[in-house]
Formats: sequence, C-alpha cells, structure tokens
Amino acid sequence: MGRPQRHVYRVEPPRLPPDFPERLDRLGRETGLSRRALARALRVDARTLRRWRNGTSPGPGHLYRLFAFAAGRGLLHCLLPAPLASRGHEDGGDGPLGVAGGSRQPA
Repeated sequence: MGRPQRHVYRVEPPRLPPDFPERLDRLGRETGLSRRALARALRVDARTLRRWRNGTSPGPGHLYRLFAFAAGRGLLHCLLPAPLASRGHEDGGDGPLGVAGGSRQPA
C-alpha cells in the first residue's frame, strides 16, 4: 500500500494587474477592431470579453491566446508592464521578451 498523501496542491488562478481591463481596451484600440471583432479574433464570445473588461480573469488557455494574438501583431506593449514591454532583442535575447534559449555572455 502507498503512503498517505501529505501535500495538497492547488492551482491558483493567474493574477493580473489591476489595470488589465484598460490594457485590454488599449489592445482593442491599437488593433482598430471593434469589441465584437476582437472577441472573434480571440475566438471567445463577446460576453467573455466583456467579463474580462469587468474584472474577471481569463483562464490560462485564453491568456495564451490573448498574448499570442498581441505578439503576432507586435502589440505586446499593450498588455505588458512598461519594463517588460520595452525589452526586446537589444538585451541579448532571441524572443519577443528578450528570452534566449542559451545563457547570456557577460559584457
């Protein structure tokens, strides 16, 4: 027989910044899409987008879709805090956030 489980693991919902609804609105403005068109582009119901704008947190799958959508249009700066959004390839990284697969060489 196995030992009794000693740890309980709980999946916490993602914590979003308090200004996430404003960031979502900014993404919509910068894409030039209406709210309904933005919801369609994200493959969510318009009511879901409205709930996000009213403070409900998107689930992990929706967050991935949202960030992939923004990254594909060069609009990650709409969703990310300023220090992360301003980072890019100039800091030695390969990805949109300056994250590289290998280690950085010290200067």
